[in-house]
Amino acid sequence: MKPPLNLTTELVPLTYVEALLELAHTFGVEREALFAAARVKPQVLQHPNGRVSFLDFNLLAIAALQACHEPALGLLLGQRLNVSSHGILGYAVLASANLGQAIQFALKYYRVLGLTFDLELIEHPERMELRAIESMPMGPLTRFAAEGLLASLYSIARFLVGVDLQGLTVGFAHAAPAYAERYREIFGVAAQFDQPWHSLSMPKRYLAQPMALANPGTVQMCEQQCEALLATLDVQEGLLTRVRRLLLARPGDFPNLQSAAQALHTSGRSLRRHLSDLGTSYQQVLDEVRKRLALQYLSTTQLPLYEIAFLLGFSDPSNFRRAFKKWTGKTPGDYRRDS
Repeated sequence: MKPPLNLTTELVPLTYVEALLELAHTFGVEREALFAAARVKPQVLQHPNGRVSFLDFNLLAIAALQACHEPALGLLLGQRLNVSSHGILGYAVLASANLGQAIQFALKYYRVLGLTFDLELIEHPERMELRAIESMPMGPLTRFAAEGLLASLYSIARFLVGVDLQGLTVGFAHAAPAYAERYREIFGVAAQFDQPWHSLSMPKRYLAQPMALANPGTVQMCEQQCEALLATLDVQEGLLTRVRRLLLARPGDFPNLQSAAQALHTSGRSLRRHLSDLGTSYQQVLDEVRKRLALQYLSTTQLPLYEIAFLLGFSDPSNFRRAFKKWTGKTPGDYRRDS
């Protein structure tokens, strides 16, 4: 089994770092001071593969949040991560025939960008929904990363379509921050919080929107380069994603660590060690999956609480209530009434 992605994996494009440094500069924070505060050597910007590690970028992001005194820094960074910031993938998106093709290309190759999210396109009868689920524990940067991702995706979609997006909805898995009103300034609509995942949703009619710079030859060239990048960077489905999918495939009958390891063709000791290297544990991943499913059941079904508790593997509904309050600060009943 190949080693899973971890914080030392060098996949974050330098353009993301430069965008963060330039944004910090607008708040009067010079790059030298930011590197010093983050305890990251400026020489990382000279790496021959044009990428930095997740760890170095995260340290710089934490330092920027502290130095700039701007809690909405993730939203502002996302606005700066335009099409050109995403390198070869951005060129392919620009050259796509329509927004639908651009999204499909991005979904196929987004791993070359070193994103800490898994992306999935869900098609509803009249709408399409792009979901993002954290694939690597981000700790205190969870909100920052989600804001940056969705703000960037929205800005790019709006640029490609060429008009303000009508009928947009935007949701975040985190709780509403004190500056929640600023999300409206970025997305044009109020954001929804405490959702099962981060998401952007818009009417399906936008998928057929033609691109002004459509060029099949450019798309083919970009695809070849993206394939080469994937091979060079050794980007594969991460262990964390496989554990989550295993758990999501068996709601109500979650395997223990040993059974999960067997299903993933590894040992319990190896699975525990790899998850520890990613900054998490099997129990934490299980709780995360349970929380996500609980939010989904409570907001989209009328199942009684005892049935939801059973589906989440709790033998006693009171244990579910205690766990849910620990996860969200609310009781299941209060969350359902508020959603």
